[in-house]
Amino acid sequence: MLCRGVIMSKPPKHILIFTDLDGTLLDHHNYSAKPADSFIKRLCDQGTADIIPVTSKTRSELLWLRKSIPLQNILSVTENGSVIHTCGSSPLFDDDRPHSIMLGIRYRAILEQVAKLPQSLRNHIAGFADMPVEQVMSATGLRLDDARRAQEREATEPFFWSGSASELSALREILIEENIQVQRGGRFYHLTGQATKENAMAKIINAFVDRKPDFQIIAIALGDGPNDLAMIEAADFGVIMPNPDGVTIETTNPKVRRAPVPGPEGWVMAVQEILVELGLNLPES
Repeated sequence: MLCRGVIMSKPPKHILIFTDLDGTLLDHHNYSAKPADSFIKRLCDQGTADIIPVTSKTRSELLWLRKSIPLQNILSVTENGSVIHTCGSSPLFDDDRPHSIMLGIRYRAILEQVAKLPQSLRNHIAGFADMPVEQVMSATGLRLDDARRAQEREATEPFFWSGSASELSALREILIEENIQVQRGGRFYHLTGQATKENAMAKIINAFVDRKPDFQIIAIALGDGPNDLAMIEAADFGVIMPNPDGVTIETTNPKVRRAPVPGPEGWVMAVQEILVELGLNLPES
């Protein structure tokens, strides 16, 4: 029985925002983060939340993005959950040195398995390793240097698929024997190991729970592609971003909501709504 006069205070909240980039935090067409960039800066300056990119982009792309978007450099997840990167103090390591945790399969091993495919299936794959940089530019809308950074891959291969649904199923069956899966993103298919965005998020959340036992760790996850859905559904608060140019993802999970508009504007609106529900003070405009 509690003694009268004793008030049990709730533990302070520590918010982790796991976010996809293309089509979610970044506009699908011009890769701009406005107006989310200024909102993120205020969140970080105020210490309201940790923003953790969980993206299909490469480490090189993400490092370059940080020159224009005020993303924290402590934790990030690249190539669809395949690699976790830390820089500075993070709950995953006891020192401040940069670290990379490979959760997937290295890029060279993926390309070796692609080369072994039956030619009838291989002919339907147009991967980044197959494309000259000019073709990557055309396929993505990226500028030359950005396209080159997109080709600096560690653990995944984005590709266009020109075959049928039955041939895609055959591709999946062959590659799964080598622990390689085919994931559908917002723009491309991706060849990856068994790593997923959801698993990378879980590993990071568990590290925060272990290192911050006096805090209530709350995870928010936002994304627009099928490869984001498991991460979105596993979070305490999930947000599906509208993707008018790609595959629309659906869920019946009651913890998941849909942002009112696509891209960074919808990102800000969805995060603001959740933070208000959590009773947190929003950063001033």
